[in-house]
Parts: sequence; C-alpha cells; structure tokens
Amino acid sequence: MSNEFTGSTSVTGSVPASNEGFLTVTCPATVTLSYLNALVGGSLPSDLSTVSLSPSFPPSFISSLPPHVIGRFYLIQQYLLGRSSFWHPYIRALPQPEHLSSWALPAFWPEEDIEFLEGTNAEVAVREVQANVKGEFKLARRILKEVGFPGWQDYSRLLYNWAFCMFTSRSFRPSTVFSEKLRGGLRERGVLREGVKDDEFSVLMPVMDIGNHNMRAKVKWDTETEEGVCRFLSRDGMRPGEQVFNNYGMKTNSELLLGYGFIIPETEGFHNDYVHVRKRNLEGANEAGGGGDEKPKDFLISLRPMRDSTSVAGASRMRLRAQEDFQVSPALAHIEDSLVWDLVVSQAEHDEEVRQAVGKLLQESPPGDVDYVLKQILAWPTTTDVALLVERVKMALLAKMGYDYERILDPEVYEDGELALIPTNSNQELACAYRAQCKKVLETAIRSMGGRI
Repeated sequence: MSNEFTGSTSVTGSVPASNEGFLTVTCPATVTLSYLNALVGGSLPSDLSTVSLSPSFPPSFISSLPPHVIGRFYLIQQYLLGRSSFWHPYIRALPQPEHLSSWALPAFWPEEDIEFLEGTNAEVAVREVQANVKGEFKLARRILKEVGFPGWQDYSRLLYNWAFCMFTSRSFRPSTVFSEKLRGGLRERGVLREGVKDDEFSVLMPVMDIGNHNMRAKVKWDTETEEGVCRFLSRDGMRPGEQVFNNYGMKTNSELLLGYGFIIPETEGFHNDYVHVRKRNLEGANEAGGGGDEKPKDFLISLRPMRDSTSVAGASRMRLRAQEDFQVSPALAHIEDSLVWDLVVSQAEHDEEVRQAVGKLLQESPPGDVDYVLKQILAWPTTTDVALLVERVKMALLAKMGYDYERILDPEVYEDGELALIPTNSNQELACAYRAQCKKVLETAIRSMGGRI
C-alpha cells in the first residue's frame, strides 16, 4: 500500500514468514505531520536542499514552548484551515473533535468515569496528564493572545485535548520512521534546531497509523531502502483475509489504557497485567507521593511469574532475562529483578546488616559482576548468605503492596470485596476490567510472599 493519502492493497496468496518481511505500507516524509511542519510552514519537500524556515507561529511561541506542544498546535491549525490544509483528507479521517467519546483517552474522560480508576496506577497518571495538559495549553494560548495572533481564540482547550490524544495514540518516534540521513539533513538545514533531540516530538503518518497492536507481531520499519520514505514490513506469515498487525512495543495494560484507550484481556497463553511501582514510593509506603522534580523510574509487579512465557512485557524488562539456568524464589518470581536490586542497594545505604551482606556477596563474585550478586539473591532455594536480603526486600514490598491494595479496595468503589460501583458505559466497564486485574496482580504477589489479604 503506497501512501499519498490514497492507495490500496490486496493479498492474493499466502505470504510466508521471513526475516526481511513483506511490504505492507509506505509513507513518504512529505506527507507526515509534526512539529517540523510548524517550522517550515507546510509539508516537508522531497528535496531537503530546498527547505527553509517559515514558521507557522510567532517567534516567541516557537522559542518558548517544547516541540511536542508546538506540534499539537500545528495540528489544530491545520484542522481549523479545513479544506485549504494539505492534510485535510487525513484530518477528516481522524476521529473528529466534536465526537468526544470517539477519541478521549482516560485523562479526558468525564469525572464520573475516572472515579472507576481510583487507587490504580492509571488514576495517578491521569491526574499528571491533566495537570500537564492544562499548563501547556494556558501558556501556549497566552503567548498567541499577547502577540495578537490571528484567530487565537479558535485554539480551544477541546481542540488541544483532541490534538494531544491524536498524537499520543497515533504518532511515531522520528528515530523510527525518519532515516538518519533525513534527520541529519534537517539539522544541517536548521530545521531541527540545536538542543532539540530526535525523539523530543512525535510524527503523525497517514495510513501508517491504522494498524492494531499485537505484542508478538514481528515488524520492521525500513527507512533506508527508499530515500525519504518509511516502509512498514510484516515479518509474520500471512494468509488472505488475515489482519496485518503493528507492534506498539512492550507496553503493559496500564500504558495501553492511558495511551491508546484499551487493555488486552488475560488468556491462558498471554497476559499483560502488571502493577507499576515507582521507586520514590517504596521507602515509607504510607507516605503519599514523594519529592523530586524528575519522573521516577518505575518497576513492574506481574500477575504471573516475570520469567513465564506468557509474561511478554515483563520478561522484556528483566535484567537477567538471558540467564535461564536458575530457578527464581517463589517469593520474588512476580517482581521485576531490577526492583529487587534497587531495593537492596537503597537499603544498604542505611542498614548496616544489609550493607555487610551485600559486601560479602560482592567479594565472592567476579570483579564488578553485580548481576552475579542479584542472581544469588533471586535464586531458589534461598541460601543463608542472602536470607536477610530476601527478607528485607519482602518486608518493603509487602508494605508497599499492602498500601496499594487498600487503595484499590476503596470503600467508595468496593464493599465487602465486591465492586460497589456499577458501570453504566464503556469507559466505566473498561476501567472496571483494568481495576479488577490490578487487584488480582496485588493479591497474587502478596500471597506469593506469604502475606495476608
């Protein structure tokens, strides 16, 4: 399928799986929509030697705002231009702003729907997104108003929320869909200005964005075969009538819900249910939130053992995923191994017993081989040398998971362990399904450590 906003393809015979893959869709950079187009004032030319800066917004707007905000305002501008926009056919194919339910991600659900996420990872993220989007919009529109930008009143909060959702759920990283040569050319011509990283913004690609997600789909993004063109290839075998899937990456259900508005149901052969734990919340589990301006690293707690073949997203994040020659302690099997190590290191900073135990293991390990030490801590049966460390990790995790479990069982949502709120629409049903799996993850992990529900 070629892509100049039109095109079609058909599969007339079976296509075998191959490392190279078979071509499904192509998309030239000239039809993509992003922050870059706001800088050049239109579509990118096929010959970069002819590109020049002609910003679609005032200098103070371009210099004061991050690229992702500028890109969203450019999408709004093109929407407002209607038929006179180069991207009009593509924008008309998108969910339209007035049809809120067709595009609103959880951060933009009605409050009565967000209530069903209370106490979950998703609720925390929803509040963060809401605060960020509100601040971005207010600053950007204030700049347009101050300089008297024509039609600044038309750039509404509804349209900004819509643009946020379009980019969040449908866009691609420049480093994935633009070749190194193309990105280099944009820098040489001054379009990508100094200080802006390659993936500091994202790119909308007509037709390329229609593929549904399959975490096990084998795909290839080819930007080298044809200059200025991204080719999407499927490496899976295919028969007529079968769906060609994209792979959005190793995203948990929390991430899929927030970024795309869906979750993947649990089956016997696959699950995608994890609770995200932020490092700053592990110490002092009864404290809400935490300090620091930087977004803390998060770790995963899994419904099934992290090394289980059905824990695809979890296994991809395992530090020791390549080491399959040992059995993990049942108490730690549902925990991301990097979280275990992070807890050990943080406790060693203020616990002399832990520090001595870690020091002894480091002395016995090959020089500088931290993974050797982690393996000893995780291994089953637990040896005397690491028993103290395992117990300390369990205590910290049980405190944190117990706190999270109490929040999941909020009396306004659950009564005697049963859901008290009755879902009345698709958003609420989705939130209930997600919440139930979060509850199940915590129950499973707590029990695996000998904790009580």
